[in-house]
Amino acid sequence: MSRSLLWTTAVFIVFAFATLIVFFWIKEGSLQEAGASMDSLLGKTGGEIAESTGSVVDATGGAIDRATDGDDST
Repeated sequence: MSRSLLWTTAVFIVFAFATLIVFFWIKEGSLQEAGASMDSLLGKTGGEIAESTGSVVDATGGAIDRATDGDDST
């Protein structure tokens, strides 16, 4: 990776984080509440991603089982 790509990525991440914290700060009225709201949002998002990933893994396992069950119709 080139150095400029790394710097661009780092600057984007910092800008995105700053934008989110300012948004929540304005919405909640204080930095403490903004942090709590961001924690809650990120916690929910992580749980949803874990559930979706589990569904994909289960579906992939089912497809592999059907493909390797010895039945030539699949």
